[in-house]
Amino acid sequence: MYCCWTAAFFPYAALWRITRRGAHYLIRISNQAAGLARRIRGLGPDQWLVRFRPASDTRRKCPGLPEELICRLIRYQRPGFRPSWLLTSLVDTDLCSREELVNLYHRRWTIETIYREWKHGLNIQNLRSHTPKGILKEVYVQLMLSNLVRWAMTEATSGTDQTPVHLSFLTTLTLMRKAVCRPMRRRSAEYAELITKLLAQIRTAKIRQRPGRSYPRPGDNRIKNKGHGKYQQPARIVRRSA
Repeated sequence: MYCCWTAAFFPYAALWRITRRGAHYLIRISNQAAGLARRIRGLGPDQWLVRFRPASDTRRKCPGLPEELICRLIRYQRPGFRPSWLLTSLVDTDLCSREELVNLYHRRWTIETIYREWKHGLNIQNLRSHTPKGILKEVYVQLMLSNLVRWAMTEATSGTDQTPVHLSFLTTLTLMRKAVCRPMRRRSAEYAELITKLLAQIRTAKIRQRPGRSYPRPGDNRIKNKGHGKYQQPARIVRRSA
């Protein structure tokens, strides 16, 4: 198990609690946080074994927090983008290479796509109940429907070189709704044929894969003052000229 997120601040206590549970973390940190790391030794191109020492105030607020955290710091840069930093507890380079961890971090968007499917595909934001019990029941039903659609996508890709993330959730949901609305009085053989056709249709609902894509922030159009007479062009302008 691993946790993957973007940290707006350096969460010493959270990282420590994750490792105590036997899990690993992979987070993106700022240039300022990366500068706080004490590099122990290099682990390869643009990656180091580093040490972080929590402040005394942090340790006082979190009893049991160790005096130092040993992590793996990774620097990478996409063409036309600013350098980025990743921090992970996976320090074994033979177990996970630098490239694998960079790609793994960016796969978090696939996970976040599921949240969008709940909100927009299943329209889960329009709950009609007026009691907490009714709201909870509606949420459970929507999550069951989401799992059912995902199960159908998994069945459709079984035995192929595809995975469920290669298929459109919304298209699969539409196809399943149409299949349910068909006449229900059918023989067993007809049901089997209907399911086979449904899975074949779902299998064709492919989405365009766009690895490495990103979207500029709306306000990212100003030159950044890095100090000492150095300035950095906005990421949007850099990408446009690349």
